[in-house]
Amino acid sequence: MRHLITFVAICCGLHAVASAQAPGTPSELADDQLGGALWRIAVATHTRIGFESIEFVQLSRLQNVPEFPISSRDQALKTAVDANPRYDWRTIGDFVVVRPKNAWNDSSDPFNRPVRHLRVENAMTIGVLLGLRDFIYTNRFAVVSRAQGTPVSSEVQAGTVVDVLNRLTESADTVLWTASYRPDPQPGQRHPRWDLQMRLLDPTLTHGLTESCPDVPCRAPLRQR
Repeated sequence: MRHLITFVAICCGLHAVASAQAPGTPSELADDQLGGALWRIAVATHTRIGFESIEFVQLSRLQNVPEFPISSRDQALKTAVDANPRYDWRTIGDFVVVRPKNAWNDSSDPFNRPVRHLRVENAMTIGVLLGLRDFIYTNRFAVVSRAQGTPVSSEVQAGTVVDVLNRLTESADTVLWTASYRPDPQPGQRHPRWDLQMRLLDPTLTHGLTESCPDVPCRAPLRQR
């Protein structure tokens, strides 16, 4: 049986800062930079964006993210993604989704897992994120009861986990989701005991976060300060 521990941060309850974390490998820092640029683009252009990152990214407050030049949405996206050639971006309905180039058609990628007849009514955002976490590990989805968060309702008749994250981001009125599944973390990486991260961000702060590990004990990678 797979053991899980999840650290969840809601809205203003997250006060961890990047300087308190390990600096990160070049790959992690590159993903941080791309994630920050996407957050800036989402806010400035009123575009909802999804970002499946190879590495765990560290984002908490928009004010801590460097400014990014934005003349138009598409030009800004091209500039940001071209700087990290491991990724490309596509439009999915009203969303822009940025993923590793090999992720789009990878049947083993958990964010490509098919979802059928998934309906959420008046559930808290964090409960839905935790339900998605469990779905990735067990292939069974159920909203986890949580008292905090924003109530959301959404439905995906036929799609993937990416579609569920898109609908959740829209219903929660947030602007960016990030997600990473890292089944074989290396000792030199951040939080090497953790393998799954999903996050929602609003125009200023991290709105909700779940990070989990396959075995206990594991240390929460972010701490409230």
